[in-house]
Amino acid sequence: MRLISLTFLALLWPAASCAEALFGRAAAFAQPDSVWDQEWQRVKAKLAEQDEVRLDFFTRGERGGEEQILHDIRRGRAHLGGMSLQGLASIVPELNIAMAPYVFNSAAEVDFVYDRYLFEAFNGLFAEKNLVLLQWVEVGWNGVYAQTPILLPEDAEGLRLRGSPNPATQLFLAAIKADSIPLGSADLVPSLQTGLIEGGVSAVLFHYFVTRRYASHLTLSRHSYDTGAIVANKTWFDGATEQQVDVLRGAWGNSAKARAAVRSLADSAIRLMRDEGIQVQALSEADLQAWRQATRDVMPQLIARIGGAAQTVHETILAGKRAFAERSAVKAAEAKAIGHANGEKRPSPDATLADQDNRVLRSHMGASRQ
Repeated sequence: MRLISLTFLALLWPAASCAEALFGRAAAFAQPDSVWDQEWQRVKAKLAEQDEVRLDFFTRGERGGEEQILHDIRRGRAHLGGMSLQGLASIVPELNIAMAPYVFNSAAEVDFVYDRYLFEAFNGLFAEKNLVLLQWVEVGWNGVYAQTPILLPEDAEGLRLRGSPNPATQLFLAAIKADSIPLGSADLVPSLQTGLIEGGVSAVLFHYFVTRRYASHLTLSRHSYDTGAIVANKTWFDGATEQQVDVLRGAWGNSAKARAAVRSLADSAIRLMRDEGIQVQALSEADLQAWRQATRDVMPQLIARIGGAAQTVHETILAGKRAFAERSAVKAAEAKAIGHANGEKRPSPDATLADQDNRVLRSHMGASRQ
Protein backbone atom coordinates (compact mmCIF):
# COMPACT_ATOMS: atom_id res chain seq x y z
CA MET A 1 0.00 0.00 0.00
CA ARG A 2 2.87 2.35 0.85
CA LEU A 3 4.54 1.61 -2.50
CA ILE A 4 1.32 2.44 -4.34
CA SER A 5 1.01 5.75 -2.47
CA LEU A 6 4.58 6.76 -3.30
CA THR A 7 4.08 5.85 -6.95
CA PHE A 8 0.90 7.95 -7.05
CA LEU A 9 2.70 10.95 -5.54
CA ALA A 10 5.56 10.56 -8.00
CA LEU A 11 3.12 10.71 -10.89
CA LEU A 12 1.58 13.89 -9.50
CA TRP A 13 4.90 15.62 -8.77
CA PRO A 14 5.74 16.93 -12.26
CA ALA A 15 2.35 18.58 -12.65
CA ALA A 16 2.50 20.11 -9.19
CA SER A 17 6.04 21.42 -9.50
CA CYS A 18 5.98 22.87 -13.03
CA ALA A 19 4.60 26.39 -13.35
CA GLU A 20 1.90 26.96 -15.90
CA ALA A 21 2.71 28.90 -19.04
CA LEU A 22 2.07 32.62 -18.98
CA PHE A 23 -0.65 33.46 -21.48
CA GLY A 24 -1.35 36.92 -22.87
CA ARG A 25 -2.05 39.12 -25.87
CA ALA A 26 0.53 41.33 -27.60
CA ALA A 27 -0.72 44.41 -29.44
CA ALA A 28 0.86 47.08 -31.63
CA PHE A 29 0.15 49.32 -34.61
CA ALA A 30 2.95 48.18 -36.94
CA GLN A 31 2.51 48.70 -40.65
CA PRO A 32 2.73 45.33 -42.48
CA ASP A 33 6.24 44.64 -43.80
CA SER A 34 7.70 47.65 -41.98
CA VAL A 35 10.84 47.25 -39.90
CA TRP A 36 8.73 47.15 -36.73
CA ASP A 37 6.41 44.53 -38.19
CA GLN A 38 9.43 42.42 -39.10
CA GLU A 39 10.70 42.74 -35.53
CA TRP A 40 7.37 41.53 -34.16
CA GLN A 41 7.53 38.53 -36.50
CA ARG A 42 10.99 37.68 -35.15
CA VAL A 43 9.72 37.95 -31.58
CA LYS A 44 6.76 35.72 -32.43
CA ALA A 45 9.05 33.09 -33.93
CA LYS A 46 11.43 33.25 -30.96
CA LEU A 47 8.65 32.80 -28.40
CA ALA A 48 7.28 29.86 -30.38
CA GLU A 49 10.50 27.98 -29.56
CA GLN A 50 9.72 27.79 -25.83
CA ASP A 51 6.82 26.87 -23.53
CA GLU A 52 7.11 29.41 -20.72
CA VAL A 53 5.24 32.29 -22.39
CA ARG A 54 2.39 31.97 -24.88
CA LEU A 55 1.19 35.13 -26.61
CA ASP A 56 -1.47 35.80 -29.20
CA PHE A 57 -0.24 38.53 -31.53
CA PHE A 58 -2.34 41.48 -32.73
CA THR A 59 0.53 43.68 -33.85
CA ARG A 60 -0.70 45.03 -37.19
CA GLY A 61 -3.33 47.32 -35.79
CA GLU A 62 -6.03 44.67 -35.35
CA ARG A 63 -6.93 46.13 -31.96
CA GLY A 64 -6.94 49.75 -33.15
CA GLY A 65 -4.49 52.63 -32.95
CA GLU A 66 -2.03 53.41 -30.20
CA GLU A 67 -4.61 55.15 -28.06
CA GLN A 68 -6.80 52.04 -27.94
CA ILE A 69 -3.84 49.69 -27.48
CA LEU A 70 -2.53 51.66 -24.52
CA HIS A 71 -6.01 51.67 -22.97
CA ASP A 72 -6.24 47.89 -23.40
CA ILE A 73 -2.80 47.15 -21.94
CA ARG A 74 -3.40 49.24 -18.83
CA ARG A 75 -6.70 47.44 -18.18
CA GLY A 76 -5.49 43.93 -18.94
CA ARG A 77 -7.39 43.43 -22.19
CA ALA A 78 -3.98 43.18 -23.82
CA HIS A 79 -0.88 42.39 -21.82
CA LEU A 80 2.15 43.56 -23.76
CA GLY A 81 2.67 46.01 -26.60
CA GLY A 82 4.91 48.34 -28.50
CA MET A 83 4.19 52.01 -28.93
CA SER A 84 5.81 55.34 -29.51
CA LEU A 85 6.80 57.62 -26.67
CA GLN A 86 4.42 60.13 -28.21
CA GLY A 87 1.57 57.72 -27.48
CA LEU A 88 2.84 56.86 -24.00
CA ALA A 89 3.22 60.55 -23.18
CA SER A 90 -0.57 60.76 -22.96
CA ILE A 91 -0.35 59.04 -19.56
CA VAL A 92 3.29 59.78 -18.60
CA PRO A 93 3.62 63.44 -19.66
CA GLU A 94 7.21 63.68 -18.40
CA LEU A 95 8.21 61.77 -21.56
CA ASN A 96 7.66 65.04 -23.41
CA ILE A 97 10.85 66.41 -21.85
CA ALA A 98 12.92 63.84 -23.76
CA MET A 99 11.06 64.76 -26.96
CA ALA A 100 11.58 68.52 -26.69
CA PRO A 101 13.35 70.20 -29.62
CA TYR A 102 17.12 69.84 -29.82
CA VAL A 103 17.64 68.11 -26.48
CA PHE A 104 20.06 65.64 -28.05
CA ASN A 105 22.95 66.17 -30.43
CA SER A 106 23.69 62.67 -31.69
CA ALA A 107 22.30 59.15 -31.77
CA ALA A 108 25.18 57.98 -29.59
CA GLU A 109 24.20 60.56 -26.96
CA VAL A 110 20.57 59.40 -27.17
CA ASP A 111 21.58 55.78 -26.53
CA PHE A 112 23.78 56.69 -23.59
CA VAL A 113 21.23 58.89 -21.84
CA TYR A 114 18.22 56.66 -22.47
CA ASP A 115 19.94 53.45 -21.36
CA ARG A 116 21.93 54.73 -18.40
CA TYR A 117 19.78 57.55 -17.07
CA LEU A 118 16.20 57.45 -18.34
CA PHE A 119 15.29 53.76 -18.24
CA GLU A 120 14.96 53.56 -14.47
CA ALA A 121 13.59 57.07 -14.17
CA PHE A 122 10.74 56.37 -16.56
CA ASN A 123 10.12 52.83 -15.35
CA GLY A 124 9.16 54.28 -11.98
CA LEU A 125 6.71 56.65 -13.65
CA PHE A 126 5.27 53.81 -15.77
CA ALA A 127 4.72 51.71 -12.65
CA GLU A 128 2.34 54.36 -11.32
CA LYS A 129 0.21 53.72 -14.45
CA ASN A 130 0.26 49.91 -14.06
CA LEU A 131 2.93 49.48 -16.75
CA VAL A 132 6.39 47.94 -16.85
CA LEU A 133 9.05 49.17 -19.28
CA LEU A 134 10.79 46.21 -20.94
CA GLN A 135 12.89 47.82 -23.65
CA TRP A 136 13.38 50.89 -25.79
CA VAL A 137 12.57 50.48 -29.48
CA GLU A 138 14.44 52.41 -32.14
CA VAL A 139 12.49 54.85 -34.32
CA GLY A 140 14.92 57.65 -35.22
CA TRP A 141 15.30 61.39 -35.80
CA ASN A 142 12.12 63.34 -36.44
CA GLY A 143 11.74 65.59 -39.44
CA VAL A 144 9.02 67.67 -41.07
CA TYR A 145 7.24 66.37 -44.16
CA ALA A 146 4.93 68.42 -46.37
CA GLN A 147 3.44 68.87 -49.82
CA THR A 148 5.57 72.00 -50.28
CA PRO A 149 9.20 72.67 -49.23
CA ILE A 150 9.92 73.62 -45.61
CA LEU A 151 13.59 74.55 -45.32
CA LEU A 152 13.43 77.12 -42.52
CA PRO A 153 10.96 77.60 -39.67
CA GLU A 154 9.25 80.53 -41.41
CA ASP A 155 8.36 78.23 -44.34
CA ALA A 156 5.98 76.36 -42.02
CA GLU A 157 4.03 79.44 -40.97
CA GLY A 158 0.32 78.93 -41.53
CA LEU A 159 0.65 75.39 -42.94
CA ARG A 160 -1.74 72.76 -41.59
CA LEU A 161 0.70 70.26 -40.08
CA ARG A 162 -0.20 67.14 -38.17
CA GLY A 163 1.52 66.33 -34.93
CA SER A 164 0.81 63.89 -32.16
CA PRO A 165 -1.41 65.44 -29.50
CA ASN A 166 1.44 65.58 -26.97
CA PRO A 167 2.71 68.94 -25.68
CA ALA A 168 6.27 68.55 -27.04
CA THR A 169 5.06 68.25 -30.62
CA GLN A 170 2.31 70.83 -30.26
CA LEU A 171 4.64 73.43 -28.75
CA PHE A 172 7.21 72.71 -31.46
CA LEU A 173 4.61 73.36 -34.16
CA ALA A 174 3.43 76.49 -32.37
CA ALA A 175 7.02 77.76 -32.19
CA ILE A 176 7.38 77.52 -35.98
CA LYS A 177 3.92 79.11 -36.34
CA ALA A 178 2.31 76.18 -38.12
CA ASP A 179 -1.43 75.53 -37.86
CA SER A 180 -1.23 72.43 -35.69
CA ILE A 181 -3.76 69.67 -36.35
CA PRO A 182 -3.55 66.95 -33.68
CA LEU A 183 -4.57 63.62 -35.19
CA GLY A 184 -4.29 59.98 -34.19
CA SER A 185 -2.22 57.66 -36.36
CA ALA A 186 -5.28 56.02 -37.93
CA ASP A 187 -6.51 59.38 -39.31
CA LEU A 188 -3.22 60.49 -40.82
CA VAL A 189 -3.35 59.16 -44.40
CA PRO A 190 -7.03 60.03 -45.01
CA SER A 191 -6.33 63.58 -43.82
CA LEU A 192 -3.44 63.98 -46.26
CA GLN A 193 -5.60 62.62 -49.08
CA THR A 194 -8.48 64.99 -48.40
CA GLY A 195 -6.33 68.08 -47.76
CA LEU A 196 -7.27 68.41 -44.10
CA ILE A 197 -3.54 68.56 -43.43
CA GLU A 198 -0.60 69.57 -45.66
CA GLY A 199 2.13 67.72 -43.83
CA GLY A 200 3.33 66.82 -40.38
CA VAL A 201 6.09 65.65 -38.08
CA SER A 202 7.47 62.11 -38.11
CA ALA A 203 10.58 59.97 -38.16
CA VAL A 204 12.20 59.16 -41.51
CA LEU A 205 11.08 55.53 -41.58
CA PHE A 206 7.51 56.38 -40.64
CA HIS A 207 7.37 58.82 -43.51
CA TYR A 208 8.83 56.25 -45.88
CA PHE A 209 6.39 53.49 -44.93
CA VAL A 210 3.25 55.54 -44.32
CA THR A 211 3.12 59.08 -45.74
CA ARG A 212 5.68 59.55 -48.52
CA ARG A 213 3.12 59.00 -51.29
CA TYR A 214 1.09 61.97 -50.05
CA ALA A 215 3.86 64.47 -49.17
CA SER A 216 6.83 64.77 -51.51
CA HIS A 217 9.04 66.97 -49.31
CA LEU A 218 10.92 65.85 -46.19
CA THR A 219 13.16 68.16 -44.19
CA LEU A 220 15.72 66.51 -41.90
CA SER A 221 15.25 68.98 -39.08
CA ARG A 222 16.50 66.37 -36.56
CA HIS A 223 14.70 68.35 -33.90
CA SER A 224 13.88 65.39 -31.67
CA TYR A 225 14.67 61.71 -31.41
CA ASP A 226 11.70 59.39 -31.55
CA THR A 227 12.02 56.27 -29.46
CA GLY A 228 9.39 53.64 -28.91
CA ALA A 229 8.99 51.27 -25.99
CA ILE A 230 7.87 47.75 -25.25
CA VAL A 231 5.61 47.90 -22.20
CA ALA A 232 3.63 45.29 -20.28
CA ASN A 233 0.66 45.36 -17.96
CA LYS A 234 2.29 45.47 -14.52
CA THR A 235 -0.26 43.26 -12.76
CA TRP A 236 0.19 40.58 -15.43
CA PHE A 237 3.98 40.94 -15.48
CA ASP A 238 4.28 40.78 -11.69
CA GLY A 239 2.49 37.41 -11.80
CA ALA A 240 5.17 35.90 -14.03
CA THR A 241 7.83 33.54 -12.73
CA GLU A 242 11.48 34.53 -12.80
CA GLN A 243 12.02 32.30 -15.84
CA GLN A 244 9.06 33.83 -17.66
CA VAL A 245 10.36 37.33 -16.93
CA ASP A 246 13.71 36.34 -18.46
CA VAL A 247 11.92 35.06 -21.57
CA LEU A 248 9.97 38.30 -21.95
CA ARG A 249 12.95 40.57 -21.37
CA GLY A 250 15.10 38.57 -23.76
CA ALA A 251 12.58 38.24 -26.59
CA TRP A 252 13.78 41.40 -28.37
CA GLY A 253 17.44 40.48 -28.39
CA ASN A 254 20.35 42.90 -28.38
CA SER A 255 19.23 46.54 -28.41
CA ALA A 256 22.49 47.81 -29.94
CA LYS A 257 22.10 45.45 -32.88
CA ALA A 258 18.46 46.45 -33.36
CA ARG A 259 19.35 50.14 -33.26
CA ALA A 260 22.10 49.72 -35.84
CA ALA A 261 19.73 47.84 -38.15
CA VAL A 262 17.02 50.52 -37.96
CA ARG A 263 19.50 53.35 -38.49
CA SER A 264 20.96 51.60 -41.51
CA LEU A 265 17.46 51.13 -42.88
CA ALA A 266 16.70 54.82 -42.34
CA ASP A 267 19.76 55.72 -44.43
CA SER A 268 18.54 53.36 -47.14
CA ALA A 269 15.06 54.89 -46.99
CA ILE A 270 16.55 58.34 -47.60
CA ARG A 271 18.32 57.09 -50.70
CA LEU A 272 15.22 55.29 -51.97
CA MET A 273 13.04 58.36 -51.48
CA ARG A 274 15.50 60.50 -53.39
CA ASP A 275 15.49 57.93 -56.18
CA GLU A 276 11.68 58.18 -56.27
CA GLY A 277 11.87 61.95 -56.70
CA ILE A 278 10.96 62.87 -53.13
CA GLN A 279 12.84 65.98 -52.04
CA VAL A 280 14.76 64.97 -48.91
CA GLN A 281 16.43 68.07 -47.56
CA ALA A 282 19.53 68.02 -45.37
CA LEU A 283 20.15 71.23 -43.44
CA SER A 284 23.34 73.18 -43.04
CA GLU A 285 24.56 74.08 -39.58
CA ALA A 286 23.32 77.64 -40.13
CA ASP A 287 19.85 76.35 -41.03
CA LEU A 288 19.78 74.06 -37.99
CA GLN A 289 20.71 77.02 -35.82
CA ALA A 290 17.64 78.86 -37.15
CA TRP A 291 15.44 75.94 -36.09
CA ARG A 292 17.08 75.83 -32.66
CA GLN A 293 16.58 79.54 -32.22
CA ALA A 294 12.91 79.38 -33.23
CA THR A 295 12.18 76.60 -30.73
CA ARG A 296 14.41 77.69 -27.84
CA ASP A 297 11.49 78.46 -25.49
CA VAL A 298 9.77 75.08 -25.81
CA MET A 299 11.62 73.36 -22.95
CA PRO A 300 10.75 75.90 -20.21
CA GLN A 301 7.18 75.97 -21.51
CA LEU A 302 7.01 72.17 -21.29
CA ILE A 303 8.37 72.03 -17.75
CA ALA A 304 5.87 74.67 -16.61
CA ARG A 305 2.94 72.96 -18.35
CA ILE A 306 3.68 69.39 -17.27
CA GLY A 307 4.74 69.93 -13.68
CA GLY A 308 5.09 66.68 -11.76
CA ALA A 309 8.54 65.17 -12.25
CA ALA A 310 9.26 67.19 -15.41
CA GLN A 311 12.04 69.28 -13.85
CA THR A 312 13.63 66.16 -12.35
CA VAL A 313 13.57 64.40 -15.72
CA HIS A 314 15.16 67.43 -17.36
CA GLU A 315 17.92 67.47 -14.75
CA THR A 316 18.43 63.72 -15.26
CA ILE A 317 18.86 64.26 -19.01
CA LEU A 318 21.34 67.09 -18.43
CA ALA A 319 23.32 64.88 -16.03
CA GLY A 320 23.40 62.14 -18.65
CA LYS A 321 24.55 64.57 -21.34
CA ARG A 322 27.37 65.80 -19.10
CA ALA A 323 28.49 62.24 -18.42
CA PHE A 324 28.38 61.45 -22.12
CA ALA A 325 30.42 64.55 -22.97
CA GLU A 326 33.03 63.61 -20.38
CA ARG A 327 33.26 60.06 -21.70
CA SER A 328 33.51 61.33 -25.28
CA ALA A 329 36.31 63.72 -24.32
CA VAL A 330 38.27 60.87 -22.75
CA LYS A 331 37.80 58.71 -25.85
CA ALA A 332 38.83 61.58 -28.12
CA ALA A 333 41.99 62.13 -26.07
CA GLU A 334 42.82 58.43 -26.20
CA ALA A 335 42.26 58.34 -29.97
CA LYS A 336 44.46 61.41 -30.41
CA ALA A 337 47.23 59.83 -28.35
CA ILE A 338 47.04 56.62 -30.38
CA GLY A 339 47.05 58.62 -33.61
CA HIS A 340 50.14 60.54 -32.58
CA ALA A 341 51.85 57.33 -31.50
CA ASN A 342 51.12 55.77 -34.89
CA GLY A 343 51.93 58.92 -36.81
CA GLU A 344 48.42 58.99 -38.26
CA LYS A 345 46.35 62.04 -39.07
CA ARG A 346 43.24 62.11 -36.90
CA PRO A 347 40.09 64.26 -37.04
CA SER A 348 40.27 67.44 -35.02
CA PRO A 349 39.23 66.83 -31.39
CA ASP A 350 37.32 70.09 -31.63
CA ALA A 351 34.78 68.50 -34.01
CA THR A 352 31.63 67.85 -32.03
CA LEU A 353 29.64 64.63 -32.11
CA ALA A 354 26.80 66.52 -33.75
CA ASP A 355 29.06 67.69 -36.57
CA GLN A 356 30.32 64.12 -37.09
CA ASP A 357 26.76 62.83 -37.35
CA ASN A 358 25.81 65.63 -39.77
CA ARG A 359 28.75 64.76 -42.03
CA VAL A 360 27.70 61.12 -42.12
CA LEU A 361 24.10 62.05 -42.88
CA ARG A 362 25.10 64.45 -45.64
CA SER A 363 27.32 61.78 -47.21
CA HIS A 364 24.31 59.47 -47.39
CA MET A 365 22.13 62.15 -48.92
CA GLY A 366 24.46 63.87 -51.30
CA ALA A 367 24.90 66.76 -48.90
CA SER A 368 23.14 69.92 -49.64
CA ARG A 369 20.16 72.05 -50.11
CA GLN A 370 18.66 72.15 -53.55
